[in-house]
Amino acid sequence: MSIEKDKIFEMAERYVNSTGRSVFLTGKAGTGKTTFLKYIAQSTMKRFVILAPTGVAAINAGGSTIHSFFQLPLCPYLPDVPELVTEYQTPEKYRSLKKERQKIIRTLDLLIIDEISMVRADLLDAVDATLRRYRRNDLPFGGVQLLMIGDAQQLSPVVKEHERPFMEKVYPSPYFFYSKALQKLNYITIELQTVYRQKDAAFLELLNAVRENRVNQDVLNALNSRLHAYEDDGRTIRLTTHNSQADGVNSRMLEGLPGKLHHFEADVEGEFPENIYPADYVLSLKEGTQVMFVRNDPDGQYYNGKIGKVVSIKSNGAVEVEGVGGGDSIWVSPVEWENIQYELNEEGEIVPVVVGRYRQLPLRIAWAITIHKSQGLTFDRVIIDASAAFAFGQVYVALSRCRSLEGISLESPVRYSGICSDVHVAAFNDAIPSADSVISALDREERGYYFDMLCELFRMDDTVRLWEKFRKTWSGTVEKVYDTEYRGLLSRAAALEDARDVAMKFERQLRYIQQTQSGDDSFLRERVRKASGYFLPILEDAREFSLACAVLEIDNKETKTRAKEAAEQLQISLDIKCRGIESVSLSGEFVVADYNRIKTESNLEDRKFTRKSARMRKLEGTSATVNEELRERLQQWRAERFKQDNIPAYMIMHQSTLLSIASLVPQTKKDLLSIKGFGEASFKKYGEEILAITAEFTNHQ
Repeated sequence: MSIEKDKIFEMAERYVNSTGRSVFLTGKAGTGKTTFLKYIAQSTMKRFVILAPTGVAAINAGGSTIHSFFQLPLCPYLPDVPELVTEYQTPEKYRSLKKERQKIIRTLDLLIIDEISMVRADLLDAVDATLRRYRRNDLPFGGVQLLMIGDAQQLSPVVKEHERPFMEKVYPSPYFFYSKALQKLNYITIELQTVYRQKDAAFLELLNAVRENRVNQDVLNALNSRLHAYEDDGRTIRLTTHNSQADGVNSRMLEGLPGKLHHFEADVEGEFPENIYPADYVLSLKEGTQVMFVRNDPDGQYYNGKIGKVVSIKSNGAVEVEGVGGGDSIWVSPVEWENIQYELNEEGEIVPVVVGRYRQLPLRIAWAITIHKSQGLTFDRVIIDASAAFAFGQVYVALSRCRSLEGISLESPVRYSGICSDVHVAAFNDAIPSADSVISALDREERGYYFDMLCELFRMDDTVRLWEKFRKTWSGTVEKVYDTEYRGLLSRAAALEDARDVAMKFERQLRYIQQTQSGDDSFLRERVRKASGYFLPILEDAREFSLACAVLEIDNKETKTRAKEAAEQLQISLDIKCRGIESVSLSGEFVVADYNRIKTESNLEDRKFTRKSARMRKLEGTSATVNEELRERLQQWRAERFKQDNIPAYMIMHQSTLLSIASLVPQTKKDLLSIKGFGEASFKKYGEEILAITAEFTNHQ
């Protein structure tokens, strides 16, 4: 993908890809926001989905709508206003998503929302509630990084009149930045500044004045110098505020043309709702009709927003379109749009899956279109009829569609009252930090993200909480039936709580290293290695014991269900900890990408608690004293084998087996084969090496 990148573009890319900080990417019309979205979608290694507030915006962005992805009702999300909870709005806590969608949500790293200016605050809060629920994470948006793309100075969110009284009870304004969740999120705003659409400096200054609410009489005079600047010659597009205006113009012009009217009906396949049709279902054309292309041609013959005239319609349905002002003509054939949903493939990757197709000529009758439909498009000549502007940002959007001031003709004079910006938007934009301050913080943000993830790996609070939740499911009747096992749960709870206290101290040490040391990370690696040696045996023992407990028979159906759910949540947490710390121990360093991959794999794994999967063993009496020196030597041997054989460490020797060897110190083949998890096949591959290590250890005692 060949694109032009400046330092702010590159900075935004690093914030998205190399930090966990949520980003609001904004910029004037024509600064490349859509280009940035497409670039991130192609380049990021993070698991992401692309969403937008409307169907058309979603299709253009290559994603899905916010409502469809999160299965949100088409009404306000206002949990603090009880009178809004009707039969049309299911309370969030009763709404349930399909298991696959839940998995996607649990493993998301990055949520991209395009056209954020049209997203209402309550919708963003509904997204937050859904993410927190299914990710079981009370951080804003469930800890997911947001990339919000748009310009608050352009088209605003729509609030129906009957909704307004309820909205006003909760939000000062419906704009996205008043979202309760977003106000708790420490996101950063980055403003793209290079305008690619307009090259005329004087015209750019006029547009900036309109956008930034700096309109004075000189600005008005300059804009109004374009009042009736040229006549509508039938080859210029007209921008209107309402659909009825545009439809009226197009109908009159089409009826006024001589010749036969040809009808082209779209072909719809699968799931493609009517409200997201990207082109007219029935397109009626005559020779001489002014049209606009509504998508980009991969071969570059046309682009979204290109104006042309139909010069020929063949009996077989072929349509010839000539560019406005002459030029080469193009034979246009139907093209296909895809409606996608996000699913998981066999490898557990989030992929867009086509659920519907829409096939139609990529054309729209375009003597006139609405300003809303013009967002994102570029024209050489426009007639602007904004006398009935009803929303903040409409006039700015209309003016900024044109490449130059000379290409604009106004149907009515621009008045200050019609272009003044919303006070809420003005205050929000005034708070945008300078580019220099954002750039200066980038290195610190990247290093901070690294340490945030490292601290998260060793943090034990959530694991202790989930262990306690699992234990509580055994209280009462089950506790009496499985007394030994229950006591084992209690003893390991105490070990995990001790580990949590150590983890808190370790995190303080890591934060000190983060603040005081840079460059040579050898001391950091040494501390992490030693910490891994301490935590891994405790966590492995907890994982093995809880897995064995999870398969014990429980007669009470309700208790069994609760225990299974608690066991699943606990196993995910323990699996992430064990695999993450083991990876650090083997490689000698912490890699954020590896840790994120482990989290994803652990969350996606289908957990079936069976006696076979639990590796049944005696639940008590297995945790003999581990010889730490021998354990470290065995860990070192396994790491060397890992590098030599290039196979996962657990396939060489499971951690629980390694700990048993370090505890029992086998000296003979018979001793070694008596250890759970070490059979004839393992002995054939590694037996002699293991016995040599244990013999050497014994001789030095």
